[in-house]
Amino acid sequence: MARKIQQELDLQNAKSMIGKPFGGSILKSHPKVKRPFSSKHQIHLILKSSRAKGVHSMLHPKNVDHVNRLVRRFAVVNGIQLQNYVNVGNHLHLLVKCRHRKQLARFLRTISGLIPRRILGCQRGTPLAGTEKFWEARPFTKIMASGRRTFAIIRRYFDKNRWQALHRVEGFDYFPPPNSA
Repeated sequence: MARKIQQELDLQNAKSMIGKPFGGSILKSHPKVKRPFSSKHQIHLILKSSRAKGVHSMLHPKNVDHVNRLVRRFAVVNGIQLQNYVNVGNHLHLLVKCRHRKQLARFLRTISGLIPRRILGCQRGTPLAGTEKFWEARPFTKIMASGRRTFAIIRRYFDKNRWQALHRVEGFDYFPPPNSA
């Protein structure tokens, strides 16, 4: 039986996770509560796009450098420690740490606005062509517990996503069967 390469973190059963996840598909409407935040722990952040395919992919040769530079630049500008980062093409995985909630909010607001503008070539204040938004949902965040076990789990998760990103070829995902030469 083929091994599933991209494994999702088991958010309900992992003992190494703390706090409740926020955003993404979990949050269907406008939030009634603040995004969970901790200045002492790492925050796993995922931004996913349904429109990031083909020439609009964040891994497309004309976009990849700009997206990576935007993320790294605004992490520094907003005082975010970018501890791990993977651009998978249709979504971004970030492991960040920051001191203040406002830094995280400013960072999320900035990159979630500038990345679509760069990829789709639209100007600020101009609505996107069509009704489909660039991002599927609000950014997903999860506060990670500290410890060796958690660090190992999240490192493997980021490595699998990095592997997936390296094996994307022109919008086609190629995952070889396990134990292939």
